[in-house]
Amino acid sequence: MLDNGRVSTETASTSGWQKFLQLLGRFPLIAALPAYVAGVVWRVLHVYNTHDPRSTVYSDMHVYISTARRISNEGYKMVPIDVTHPPATSWLFSQFYLADSSFYTLMQFQLLIAALIPLAVGFLAWVAFDQKSAAWSIAASSGYYYYVEYAGFFLSEIYMMFLIPLIMALYLVAVRAKTLPATIAWAALTGIVLFVAIAFKTVAAPAVFGFCAVHWLLTRGPSLRVKSAALATMCAATVPGIYLISQRCTLANRNKFCLGSNKTAADFLLGHYDRIHSLKWTDSQFGSPASQQHGYEHVPQVWFSITDSEQNFQTAWDWVTGAPDKALVLSVQHIFDLMTPNAPWPTIWTPEWPFAQAVSYIFVMVAAYPACLLLFDIVRSSGVVGLFRSIEFAILSVLFGVMLGVFIATGEARYRLPYDCVFIVLAVQFYRRMFARRRWGRGKAPRRPLAPAPERPPSEPAPAAEPARAVA
Repeated sequence: MLDNGRVSTETASTSGWQKFLQLLGRFPLIAALPAYVAGVVWRVLHVYNTHDPRSTVYSDMHVYISTARRISNEGYKMVPIDVTHPPATSWLFSQFYLADSSFYTLMQFQLLIAALIPLAVGFLAWVAFDQKSAAWSIAASSGYYYYVEYAGFFLSEIYMMFLIPLIMALYLVAVRAKTLPATIAWAALTGIVLFVAIAFKTVAAPAVFGFCAVHWLLTRGPSLRVKSAALATMCAATVPGIYLISQRCTLANRNKFCLGSNKTAADFLLGHYDRIHSLKWTDSQFGSPASQQHGYEHVPQVWFSITDSEQNFQTAWDWVTGAPDKALVLSVQHIFDLMTPNAPWPTIWTPEWPFAQAVSYIFVMVAAYPACLLLFDIVRSSGVVGLFRSIEFAILSVLFGVMLGVFIATGEARYRLPYDCVFIVLAVQFYRRMFARRRWGRGKAPRRPLAPAPERPPSEPAPAAEPARAVA
């Protein structure tokens, strides 16, 4: 009786465990729930106890906050210094400032956005691959340090970390919709969200349009007609918003045209004026954190304003044409500054910098490097053409536009953070591929069983057996 009861209990326990595993197999996103909840708790503790964004307001953060306070005044007329940065961040901050001058509600809102980032990354993985990839991507994103850390800064990066994977996922939903009206509706929504991202960071335009162009031209799957309809609709939905922020910027810039910010030419000069620590204009001083990490010390001074786009561009172009070899090396260096594992500003100048630097190294080893290995594995199995036509390559291509932007202007690791979702999603696919193979990492097919020996015709005599050898 005791033995029978023990067997019955073990059978019931095993059956319950198997049912739970079957449930996770049908709904793998449930498995990511504990990691996601733990990530939300970490974000709350980090923002409320460790890093209140209101305690760290300088440089770009000071620009956003001070601009928000100015433009929140009724009847205020903007001037060129108010449009040195894209408009969405300062405008959003101004709306929260009108409701709460302490910016406490803004801090809570940033915490909400930080909690939504893993879901956006998981959404991208789900649409591009499947639910299991989404579950692993949500779990990995929930524990990614920089998705937590930047909730503690009044910067645009935390919003871009949410918007970039969301835009990519929405576009993929649009091109895979079952009907053309559904494609157009999803693509229009994608265009609206893309406009919001461009209003936060102008570099989102070349990044996302590059991703869409690669998908339209190369990626297998939807027909060219469907992809063309989606891309055209997305552009049509984005253009009106870009026109509005361009008009706003141009008006504030004393009727001198600017797309969303009048500091683009100043960034071009900052990145192409020899190896400098920072640059001092008549009304501002800015530098690249990457230049400080390189140990550059020279701080030149120019006689014009940071908002004088024409003079900034002309000065930079004169230097580039006078030293094209140095300019090319600096441009390539900006790409390396974007991609190499340097801890980003402003975390690198905080007491948490050792942990932040360690996270950057670990991220390269467990995410960026495996993502690249995945692409090589696709080349091995499907060839170069197969790589170019894969969804993995299309996802990676969003980085090309970012690289182009920093090649022209200046680069630092902070600009890459909103696009780290690419490495997370692709690294998840790499690990899934490797674990799915019977022989870890070798990529070889399992050995086939030996074929049976061919039968001999009856007329053919069997070979004589070797005589047995004596054993000494």
